[in-house]
Amino acid sequence: MISRPVLLAVAFLALTAGTAPAQDSVNVLQFALSNPTDNAQIATPPSLGDSVPQSVALRQPDPNSSLAYFYYNGQPVIVDLKTRSVVRVGQ
Repeated sequence: MISRPVLLAVAFLALTAGTAPAQDSVNVLQFALSNPTDNAQIATPPSLGDSVPQSVALRQPDPNSSLAYFYYNGQPVIVDLKTRSVVRVGQ
């Protein structure tokens, strides 16, 4: 029988698999704030989990990063490159 702490650890790893580490997100945000871009033209304001259209140019701060960003309404929007889904909006 597997102990409860081991089951909880496995469940946590399964739920967080494929998500960007929080530190990576902070680093990309810091880079984005120091390197703003022109605002993207999209139909609706971005929200967490939204898929970013291919027409939006993403800027990747580091070629090895799994995250990128664009600006909307003067605010950085952090995006998971694998899924093109929004993981953070604004500061």
